[in-house]
Amino acid sequence: MQSNVCILTVTTVILLYVTVAYGCSCVPTHPQAQFCNSQFVILARVKREFTHNDTRVYKVRIRKEFKMTEKAQVALKSGRLLTSLWDSMCGVKLETGKVYAIGGRIISLKAHINMCGLVEKWDELSQRQRKGLNRMYKQGCTCGIKRCRPPHCQKTRDFCTWSTLSFDKQVDCQRMQGICLRSATDKCHWARNKIQTACMRNSTKPRKSTTIRPPLTISLWSG
Repeated sequence: MQSNVCILTVTTVILLYVTVAYGCSCVPTHPQAQFCNSQFVILARVKREFTHNDTRVYKVRIRKEFKMTEKAQVALKSGRLLTSLWDSMCGVKLETGKVYAIGGRIISLKAHINMCGLVEKWDELSQRQRKGLNRMYKQGCTCGIKRCRPPHCQKTRDFCTWSTLSFDKQVDCQRMQGICLRSATDKCHWARNKIQTACMRNSTKPRKSTTIRPPLTISLWSG
């Protein structure tokens, strides 16, 4: 299963659509893969934040649990999410009062999130993404989602190919509308969706490649 990671490197790396913020570089990962890789996924409103040493702590009100391990249930009773105070360590900045879909992992019985994981404002998600979080992403967790650039996309049994990757999330058809499921013939495929089909048909946005020289960063897990 794909993992979304912060890369440790001091050399020139050529990557497609890498998100970089002051030393933290994240390889793009489909929201379904972020969901599947997370130990918890919640819908939560940010009530307030405070700092402790090198950690930023968010106090949240959980509105819905999309995914939750037993350890996560214990850790999230406090309603606290921890992240690094520093952008270079992939720390997450959330807006007080806003509602987010948030995924993360449990470390030492505390709920941690980072910039490379699932952190999306709820009002910026498509209806299809919300449906995925509510039910369908979980059904596709036996499938992986592999980034590729047309025409070099090869279909395989255990992966869906993500060929619409874009700097602009809103024009990324497979990100906004795609849900990868395993069929009755045991092959992974993008579930049929009229909006995604129309988006793919009408999309003429050219692909871009970017060469980035990221600074030294520290490897972190991601949800």
